[in-house]
Amino acid sequence: MKTNLKKTALVTSILLVAITVVAAQSAAPKKTAPAQTAAKSDTAAPSHTASAGTPSLLPSEAEVEASLKRTFGYDAGLSWQVLEIRASGISGIAEIVVSINKNAPNHIFVPAEGQRAIVGEVIPFGPNPYAPARAKLQAVDGPSRGPKAPAILIAEFSDLQCPHCKAAQPIVEKLAGDFPQVRFVFQQFPLPATLHPWAMKASQYADCAAQTNPDAFWKYIDSIFENQGGIALATADDKLKELATAAGLDAQKISACSTSLETEARIKKSMALGESLDVNSTPSVFINGRMVPAIANIPYEQLKALVQFEIDHAGK
Repeated sequence: MKTNLKKTALVTSILLVAITVVAAQSAAPKKTAPAQTAAKSDTAAPSHTASAGTPSLLPSEAEVEASLKRTFGYDAGLSWQVLEIRASGISGIAEIVVSINKNAPNHIFVPAEGQRAIVGEVIPFGPNPYAPARAKLQAVDGPSRGPKAPAILIAEFSDLQCPHCKAAQPIVEKLAGDFPQVRFVFQQFPLPATLHPWAMKASQYADCAAQTNPDAFWKYIDSIFENQGGIALATADDKLKELATAAGLDAQKISACSTSLETEARIKKSMALGESLDVNSTPSVFINGRMVPAIANIPYEQLKALVQFEIDHAGK
């Protein structure tokens, strides 16, 4: 564990100092960003397409792979996955999302000249920075609790196989108790099967639980999070049915529903909404439109203060 942490720290350190995009020197043509982002699925490889916005020239996947290999290829203990190559929303700069050793994604911003890169995050800015996200979040349709006319909305994009989502769940539960004037919405966002093999299946079962018995949904996802360590892809169906029965659901009905086209469409819609909001890791929680990643790492009193601050600035 210590070795992995040291390697992750070293990778981050190298990324923060500089990334030499050597593949930019190759003769391979760059592609132009399409207008929309394709949705990820549990079976397809992660998409390498551009988000909606101002088109810009993007490095190819081969160029990015060559650059990463040139930078990190000295260490056989390091592996990486290019999750997405897209327009950053800033003219002339591409954004590359990379997971190192299956850890949380790194965001690499590469200008058109292609010889240097910046690692970090693009954040909303201005006197009303979260208005665009709030407008998109009007489309949330996941299981929810709280008043129909809330002070603010808190939406969580979550993956049921994600350990960080498991850690976040009791915190979200506590916030729901401390802020009854807030509406909480759970949106399915299973990460690619290469990272979380049974996450999509769990999302399908949970979606059907919400359709069948909205009240039992919350108990059901709590039990999935609690039993993460005992679920594997080969046994996921049996375990998810077992947990459904324990939550008071009709396991056979949930299982049949999980493979329906309607269920697939609902999950794809939720994922597409998340992608439109630049969600690429879980859990991603939006508080009044403000994205708050890694919610479990924030001291609870500070998190409460943030929620109250957003209530006081509702709509701003």
